[in-house]
Amino acid sequence: MAEEMCVQLVPLFNHLGLERQRQVERLVHHQHVRRGTIVVSPAASDRLVIVKQGRGRMYQLSPAGEEQVQRTLTTGDYVGETWLLGVENTSSYVEMTTDSDICVLNRTEFIHLIQGQHDIALKLLAGQAVTISCLRQQTQLLGLPNVSRRLIAYFNQLVVQQGSTTVTLPLKLKDLASYLGTTPETLSRRLAKLQEKGWINRHQRRVQVLRQVEK
Repeated sequence: MAEEMCVQLVPLFNHLGLERQRQVERLVHHQHVRRGTIVVSPAASDRLVIVKQGRGRMYQLSPAGEEQVQRTLTTGDYVGETWLLGVENTSSYVEMTTDSDICVLNRTEFIHLIQGQHDIALKLLAGQAVTISCLRQQTQLLGLPNVSRRLIAYFNQLVVQQGSTTVTLPLKLKDLASYLGTTPETLSRRLAKLQEKGWINRHQRRVQVLRQVEK
């Protein structure tokens, strides 16, 4: 049985015919990295990173050195296309949170690729639109006046995304606290309060949303 190619996991490339997928696959560099490895940073961001197997997180560092989690990455996700197109990376990092297999496409090969593949360029724009939408959702959450309302709004987003009132948190509590602009201690207290009031039922990273709260 042939090994699955990195490019077959990624919406950016998996619409291509098999021969064209093989052409792209020959350009990527396969790496096995350990948990905690930083695969993208301001000093090393001239690349597209595809998660072939594993998990990671993308975050920004404030001038004070505080982390702000932006998104999680799992098998088939990719990051880096914006920087490859010339946007400067001044504060973003990607850290693998498990031992992972990744594929790296460097800037030179990537630019050559999209110049000759206009359908890939269109897919790239569509992917950017999704990323922008996710960042807008986070901005809307951070605009809510308190952590409880941010938390309920976040759960409501997960209910829509996962199609169920019982959802799995994609972030660890420490990272979720960062994503919602609070501390792990405050987040834990708010979760306990919501469960006490009968709005949610939580067991570790599984949360059942029992009651919809008006925004």
